[in-house]
Amino acid sequence: MAFFSSKSYLPLSSPLKIFISLLLLQLFNNSVNSQFPTPPDYESVDFGVSSFDPNDPNLGIFSGASISNAGILHLTETDYQGKALQNSVGRLVHGTPVHIWDRNTGNLADFTAGFAFAVNPGDSEVRGDGFAFFLGPLRQDIPQNSTGGYLGLFDPKTALDPSKNQILAIEFDTFPNEWDPPAATITQAPHVGIDVGSVKSVATANWPAYSIPSFAVGSASINYNSESKRLSVFVSYPGISNATVSLSANVDLRSVLPEYVRVGFSAATGDVVETHDIFSFYLENAL
Repeated sequence: MAFFSSKSYLPLSSPLKIFISLLLLQLFNNSVNSQFPTPPDYESVDFGVSSFDPNDPNLGIFSGASISNAGILHLTETDYQGKALQNSVGRLVHGTPVHIWDRNTGNLADFTAGFAFAVNPGDSEVRGDGFAFFLGPLRQDIPQNSTGGYLGLFDPKTALDPSKNQILAIEFDTFPNEWDPPAATITQAPHVGIDVGSVKSVATANWPAYSIPSFAVGSASINYNSESKRLSVFVSYPGISNATVSLSANVDLRSVLPEYVRVGFSAATGDVVETHDIFSFYLENAL
């Protein structure tokens, strides 16, 4: 695209040429920035969603995800009876950029996140595949063929290569894949995992999903300590004993994430199904 024709029908003085050039350049920059906004120049972020609103401009809803009239986020598709569908992928991303580390100083941010969720298999004896809370690049696309165990986050071609994926995820995985921890039975396969650029978790803990009543609401809290570089996850179900999950891992966010990220949720079903619902969530970040 050229701003000026190779022929000039009205000779312009040098100052006027400079003025017009600067004006056009400013208009061009404004157009670009309106499509790809510059991350805000502040070091802390604090936001929460107590009830999801499909008209909230801060929420990006993709593929099979939807929000109910009751303000519940449904990450994967269901039929008119509310039964989960096979091979569905869905994602929600919060639009606020999060400054997770500083390129100039090398400093890392502390962050805390939490959410309320429910995973329901319906009348399925075997369930799958799971959902994840994740941090990823500002511009995101759902990879092709990322149903099932890829949770809508990973491309099957690069899912096991951390150098190809700028993703940090906390996965709630209900179906055993070849990269998952071995389990004696399928009912012992569900686990919570910390994924660092790969669908293969660096840390896992058993999640008793099969023994938790349908529609029971769980509570997850995630904490990252920048000094120790320790990422900790705690999951509980209020009123249900023996259903807590705790795990942690050392993660240097600078090695896996870009300087600015967005956070969200992703889920998928495959040949086996379940519903994945998020009721609320929050994030606090300080650099």
